[in-house]
Parts: sequence; structure tokens; C-alpha cells
Amino acid sequence: MGRAITVGPLLIAVDRGLAVLCTVAFLALAAFAERRGAARVSAVATSAVVAGLVAARIGYVALRWSSYRDDPWSALAIWQGGFSPVAGIVGAAILLAVRLGLTRALVPAFGALAVPSLLWIALQAWIPPVNYGPFPYHTKLAAIDGTSLDLQKLRGRPFVVNLWATWCGPCRRELPMLVGATNRKDSVPILLANQGEDAAVVAAFMAREKLGESSVALDHDRSLSRALAIAGYPATAFVAADGTIVQFQLGEISRAALADGIDIARNHR
Repeated sequence: MGRAITVGPLLIAVDRGLAVLCTVAFLALAAFAERRGAARVSAVATSAVVAGLVAARIGYVALRWSSYRDDPWSALAIWQGGFSPVAGIVGAAILLAVRLGLTRALVPAFGALAVPSLLWIALQAWIPPVNYGPFPYHTKLAAIDGTSLDLQKLRGRPFVVNLWATWCGPCRRELPMLVGATNRKDSVPILLANQGEDAAVVAAFMAREKLGESSVALDHDRSLSRALAIAGYPATAFVAADGTIVQFQLGEISRAALADGIDIARNHR
């Protein structure tokens, strides 16, 4: 489940894969334009890709500044994702215009940018929305002290489930932020479902990292992973009050993406 593909040990989100595809198409078209006589287009296109990535990140962070305000340095954590395609295209176009000026090369350069931009829009429209289905409330989880957790108690309100493991580097990086989010008064419940590890291992890890255990659950046989068809960790599911999984994040999640997912879950009708 989730818009992602696996290549060996790698987990690649579909939207990021499309972004890479469109970037390669842009560079290929720019190289073709230069071979057809549009001087400097290929070299400038490489700079435009960098400018576009920077602009896309700035645009995303600016729109969600409230999520980054308390920890501005987290805006540099680009591996968590979070880019604005529109801002990226605009940034790349501005760089092309500045570097090429009013020369004959500007038109083919803009054309090389327009084709993958339209391809992005078309693919986003063509790929159907993901139907994640209902959350498996019947899954058997336990608290660290061994007591059974009744997931049925979460029915009727939005909540978040994060699947993680202590051996997973991205999981360890995002845990402090997730634990902190559970302590906010206005936060929805966030369940940290450890996958397949012994209670002693999880308890020792949480104590060593000085993280609370109140939101931790143990999924000894990885039943949630099977029920949700998880391809890798970490993974975060956002569940609406009616039990529908409305958003799924594969890979390390940012504070902004967590806030976006919670808003979707809260506003789902």
C-alpha cells in the first residue's frame, strides 16, 4: 500500500520518482536543443535544475513556516521530502531567463522546461488517487509492559500510526519529533507501533534516547506491516474519524508533512 516502488533495498515514493523522470527529460531536451544550435542551453539547464530544487524547497517551507518556526534548521532536512513543484518550475524558468537573456536560445530552453512540466501535470492527473482502505482495528498490539492494547478505542476520532524499528536510522531521527507532537494539547493521538522487536530492546532504546513510552506499542509479529502491505520503514498512516486511511507517508516524515496529514485526517468527510 502507498504510492511507492521498491528497487532492491531502496524505497522510492512515486511522486519523487516522477520528479526525477521529469528532471532527466528536461536535461535530455536541453542537450538536444544545444545539438540543434541553441548555444549554452545544456549547461544552463543544469544550473536551472539546482535553482528549481532550491526554489521548490523554499516555496514549500514558506507555505508551512508555522511547522518549521520552532526548529528552522529542519528546513534543511531535504531527505524528508517537501517541495513545491510550482515554485520549482518558476525558479528554473527565472534562472533560464537570467542566464540566457533575450537570445535565440531562450525559446528552446523554455520549451525544454515546458515539456516535462506538462508531463508532470499529465501524470499527476492520470495516476488515480490511492484508495488506502479502512484501518485494521482488529490488529493485536501490546504496550511495553505486556498489556494488550485495544485499538477499537481509537474509533470515532482521527489518529496517526507510525511503524518503526530501533535498527532503522530514519525512524530514530523522526522519533523525537513524533514523541514531541504527542505531547501537544491540540494533537491527535499518535501511536508508535514498533515492528517485530522485543519489549526489552524497545524499552532500553526509549530510555537511552530519553523518550517517553506512553505512545509506544509493540507489534511482535508485524501484523500491521502485513495488513498495510508496508514495503519499508518508517511508514506513517493518517486515519480519519470514520476509520479511513486518508494519507500515507513512506519514509522519514517531516514536521510539516505530519501537520499536513493530521489536517487531512481531521477534515475528512
